[in-house]
Amino acid sequence: MPNENISQEGTYIRTLDKVSPRSLVKIYCACGKIVDLDRKEMHLKKSLKKDIECTACRNVRISKEIDFLNACCAGDLLPEEDPVYR
Repeated sequence: MPNENISQEGTYIRTLDKVSPRSLVKIYCACGKIVDLDRKEMHLKKSLKKDIECTACRNVRISKEIDFLNACCAGDLLPEEDPVYR
């Protein structure tokens, strides 16, 4: 059943699928949020030496990358002007 509540130390985690609290890990994002994310995904990101970020920061980063790619394809921006990789 979607949106099932999982009790974890007096708080409730609301998930979209049936997920065990043991498969989640708490992370502290650079923005200051503490969030629960999938443990396997976090181990994979660490092994690839990627930054671990909350979903809000991830969405902002991806949005900026898409905007940059769109600007490059439209000819409005040169790859050397990429603000993400300065």
